[in-house]
Amino acid sequence: MKKCIVAITLGVLAAFPAFAQEETEPAFRIAYEVNVPDEDAKKRISMYLRNELRNLGDVEVTDENPDYKLFVMIMEMNSERGNRMAYILGISVASFFPDGYFNTVLDDRINNVGEVARRLEEVPVYEQQLMSLAGPEEAHLIQTVSNSIAQLNRHVLEPRRQAKRKAAEAP
Repeated sequence: MKKCIVAITLGVLAAFPAFAQEETEPAFRIAYEVNVPDEDAKKRISMYLRNELRNLGDVEVTDENPDYKLFVMIMEMNSERGNRMAYILGISVASFFPDGYFNTVLDDRINNVGEVARRLEEVPVYEQQLMSLAGPEEAHLIQTVSNSIAQLNRHVLEPRRQAKRKAAEAP
């Protein structure tokens, strides 16, 4: 009996540091908007997107102060008989204003509205356009959403992660 109590106590104590760790802020806050006329399809695609984004581990899906917003469009390609032949998934990735954004675009030396407008026009808002084609089945749609989020991770988020790591390592 004593061995059982000791084992349980040791198990609880070993797990305690995991509970004591503070939750860290996510590296990225991402919102999305799905544009598809069918409400049922919209709900399913939203669920697939949310799951894939959360699986990245350092992403919070939120509409509050996002770093990026994904504008998602789904189209069905149908045959002349009306049978679905494929899905086309398009995602436009928009970035929002990071910390210090206006400090870099605007400064005290600018007192000309035209100069401010020119500087604002130079800032890229759409970072990436992702397009993919999926087969006619729901499993194909799920896979193309997964592939699209992998592309987002590879082309948008990972370069930003690497830049953050380099900045943190710099003296």
